[in-house]
Amino acid sequence: MSYERATDDLDRVLGDVLGAAAEARTSPPPPDEESEGHDPDRTVRAVVSPDGRITSVEIGPRAARLSSQEIAERAVAAVNAALDGLSARAPAVAATADLTARLREAQDLSVRQLTEYTESLRDSINALGRS
Repeated sequence: MSYERATDDLDRVLGDVLGAAAEARTSPPPPDEESEGHDPDRTVRAVVSPDGRITSVEIGPRAARLSSQEIAERAVAAVNAALDGLSARAPAVAATADLTARLREAQDLSVRQLTEYTESLRDSINALGRS
């Protein structure tokens, strides 16, 4: 196998991996991927859509014994828990973007190194041929 072909093959493989990572990063989340949250006592349940909108709030029967202030506090806790569930997914997207950047850097570096290696071998072979 020639060194040029090895360089091309490595570039192709790394390019395929880079393309897969970029595709994973740009894939939209499924529309039914909602996040659900509860207050600590599970009296109030809130659901938020992927875009951060509150889609439902359910108040359980145990809330009848609570004051309106306590119900409001529990509703806030449930909505915040649901929003935390959405933001917990964000690092995965950021990690994928970081992976894509690292793969691009590795691809560029590998191609440069193999090119330099190939040139060095070619120079050595030419020097041997002249002697």
